[in-house]
Amino acid sequence: MSLAHIPQGERNLLQGDFGEAWVHTAAAGCGIDHGTHATVDRIKADIRLTHSGIIGGVRNPSVLVQVKTTIDLRDHDTHWAYDLDAATHEVLRQTDHQTRRILAVIGLSEDGETLRLEQDGTLLVGQTSWVSLEGLDATDSTSTQVVYLPKDQVLDPDGFQAMLSTYGVPRSSQVPEVNEWGDGS
Repeated sequence: MSLAHIPQGERNLLQGDFGEAWVHTAAAGCGIDHGTHATVDRIKADIRLTHSGIIGGVRNPSVLVQVKTTIDLRDHDTHWAYDLDAATHEVLRQTDHQTRRILAVIGLSEDGETLRLEQDGTLLVGQTSWVSLEGLDATDSTSTQVVYLPKDQVLDPDGFQAMLSTYGVPRSSQVPEVNEWGDGS
């Protein structure tokens, strides 16, 4: 099954929808709670993922995932290279989100193949990878920024576990030094 027969403008919309559905499907298959974050994507967060239980002493750790789907995922040794739009890069690199952000990229083949029907089931066709951009420097570009996604961070049980145990739990807040006694020390 393929999106190749669909006109390019429509194909981009359907690719995005397919990528989000992929994340929902992978999460459900791995026992991770998942849901659409909001009806309007104003804050660059498509899906909320939550581990139902405790990880690292935190009950129900969650992340917000921005999903991108592309036929332009490039092989870069141990990483995938992806041209992320600058506006999304700016949001995802911030460190002050209450719920931390993840970028997930679904790489589809150029021929548009999305599903493969096999005798023992239906397979999703493509590459997945995820990364946190938290703390990266701002880009000087107004159009795109190349981001590198580790090939070993995929949307599978180990990948979801790593994502939620690292980014779904609270981090220490940076607290400014304050001398409450006012004695100059």
